[in-house]
Amino acid sequence: MSEWGRDNLRCKENGFELLTLTAERSGKIRVVWLDPAGSGFTEYQIELSSSRFPSLAVLLPEIAWDEREIHDLFGWNPDGHPDPRPLVKNPRWPENFYPLQGMSGKPVWSDMEPDLPSIQVEGEGVTIMKVGPTHAGIIESGHFIFSLIGENVLHLDAHLFQNHRGVESFLEGKTIDEVPSLISRICAADTVSNQVNWSTAIEQMAGFNSPDQLNHQRILLLEAERVLSHLNDLAQIPAGVGFQVAHQYALAIKERWQRFLSDLYGHRFLFDTVRPGWAHSALGADLVSAVAQMRKEWFSWRQLVTDHNGFNNRMRGVGATPSDKVIRLGAQGVVARAAGKQFDARQSLKWYGGIFEGSVTRSSGDVQARFEIRMDELEASLMMMEKVASELGNCGADESRFVLPDELSGQIVTFTESPHGLNAHDISVVDGRVSRYHLRSGAFRNWPLLAQSVAGNAVADFPLINKSFELCYSCTDR
Repeated sequence: MSEWGRDNLRCKENGFELLTLTAERSGKIRVVWLDPAGSGFTEYQIELSSSRFPSLAVLLPEIAWDEREIHDLFGWNPDGHPDPRPLVKNPRWPENFYPLQGMSGKPVWSDMEPDLPSIQVEGEGVTIMKVGPTHAGIIESGHFIFSLIGENVLHLDAHLFQNHRGVESFLEGKTIDEVPSLISRICAADTVSNQVNWSTAIEQMAGFNSPDQLNHQRILLLEAERVLSHLNDLAQIPAGVGFQVAHQYALAIKERWQRFLSDLYGHRFLFDTVRPGWAHSALGADLVSAVAQMRKEWFSWRQLVTDHNGFNNRMRGVGATPSDKVIRLGAQGVVARAAGKQFDARQSLKWYGGIFEGSVTRSSGDVQARFEIRMDELEASLMMMEKVASELGNCGADESRFVLPDELSGQIVTFTESPHGLNAHDISVVDGRVSRYHLRSGAFRNWPLLAQSVAGNAVADFPLINKSFELCYSCTDR
């Protein structure tokens, strides 16, 4: 085993959380881990002498997608990777086109089917069923290839990245003032999380210590986003089994919450609410009132779904993810905590101290556990918002305290707990312009686990399992 492998495996064995594995055009590959106490980072890097680098994927399966993405975007080959198929690059791309290596001129796309090679089970009685990438619902693009025998799923091969947008390449060269509106719109579900990661990175580079008032405004926004996301996901799970009363009722509550957000913060999805040195403020009394109104409807809905035995029986035992697989694949967020993983990035953020009281967990790792975790987390978020808003009063953060230095430079990794889990950004700035911006969302970490959790279930269980994960396509297709 190489020193590169030993160092990173040691971090995993000691309970560290992977933040980012990223590459740079100069030929450097860098891994950053968060220690289990959340008190600091551990970083390792290697310099490439050729277009190849030693793969970590056999030792650390959670890194498999990161390495495949590096190959597709930079052209560097992970030696010894157990599944070297393209992840992002499809057959329409020019043969030697690697977007993050830089290019001259506009690429010429090939006129052919974009399907990537898939892994399928072969044998007597096995049926292959393909779903997507275009779906009947109003959702984004994902291509799912099922290997079935009868109604039972033997294997699922998930192909994401159908609408790869080149966000990381697009951000390169942007000034600090140009970035916030772009970061805000990468993903509507994790927009506040992304905005906070960018803003805190710039603040750290500038040596700015954000005051409690600013931190509390950001906590309010982060938790408001979590409530919105969980309401959406909780609405979709009953839809997966035809429980339309619960589905439509939850969507109505979600709509009212978005109207609160629009009234309080000026945007239904909370776009453009955070930037370096600033966060959109709302009156504490208005926030407390919004939370109180939400609770009136929320508890009625929770009682409806909790008391429905048929609904709960349908979720129980379906799409279970054992804790050892969750740990091995580096799963994050609700998905991981539903299988007993004791990690929530908020516990590692000092500015959440005294407000975040600890993660909610279950042990079964099935659809029901993921459903219950979201309900409990939504209520915890409402309590945090109420607590912070009551203490905050009606004062906003003082934007004048932050002064952006001329020709700011630095390299920072920042993270937050988004609705989808640990969300990390690895950001490099040179003379006031972005030189490299790498995003790694919780959804990216959880897609491989979703694919594995479907095997052994009936094909009719897939909509229910998929909705209980409710992963983001935009975070992946960035």
